[in-house]
Amino acid sequence: MSIEENKRVDGQVRATRTPRAKRREQIVETAVEVFGRQGYRQGSLKDVADAVGLTAQGLLHHFPTKEALLMATLDHRGMAHLDAMNRAKPGAGFTAVGRYILQENLEHPGFMRLYITLSAEATDPEHPAHEYFVARYERSRELFMDAFRDGVQAGEIDSSIDADLAASQLVAMMDGLQLQKLLRPELDVLKTYDDAVHRLLGVRVGS
Repeated sequence: MSIEENKRVDGQVRATRTPRAKRREQIVETAVEVFGRQGYRQGSLKDVADAVGLTAQGLLHHFPTKEALLMATLDHRGMAHLDAMNRAKPGAGFTAVGRYILQENLEHPGFMRLYITLSAEATDPEHPAHEYFVARYERSRELFMDAFRDGVQAGEIDSSIDADLAASQLVAMMDGLQLQKLLRPELDVLKTYDDAVHRLLGVRVGS
C-alpha cells in the first residue's frame, strides 16, 4: 500500500493509505492516458508515476515491468468493451455491438486514443503488443463474419453480401471513424456509422 495523504488525529500526523487494488486501478487509468498520448515507446513509467504521485520504483511495486503495465491497460480496455457489448439492446441486431463500442469510446476518449495509438505502433512485430493486436483483429473479424451469416440466415441481410469482405470493412470503418474523430473533433461518429452500415448492409442501427 502507498501513502496517499496525511491527517492530524489527536495532535499527531498519521498517514492514510490507499488499498492496493484501488491504487493499481488508478495507475492503469493514468497509463491509458499516458500511452494514449505518447505511445508505449515514448510514454515512460516516470510519466505515469509522476501523475499518480509515486516514484518509478513505487510504481514497479504494483507492475514489475513496463510491458506488464501495458498489458494491464489493454485488458482494462477489453473489459470496457465487453461491458459495452453486454449493454447492447436485445434484438437490436449484431451491428449494434459495433455502435455500442464506438459509443463507449466516445464517452471514454482516453480508451479511443490508446487503441488508435497503440494499434498503429504495434504493427512493428517487435512491439510487445503486436500479437495482442493481431489476435484482436482476427477475433473481431470472425465475430462479425459469424454475425453476418446469422443475419443472412435470419433474412435480415442480403445473402449476396460477402461475409468475409463485409466483416473487414466494418472493422476498418470503426477504426477509421475513431482516427478521424481524434483529428476532426466535430465529426458525428455514430451518425456516420449508422449511415455507412445502412449503405453496406441495408441494416438500420441508429437509436
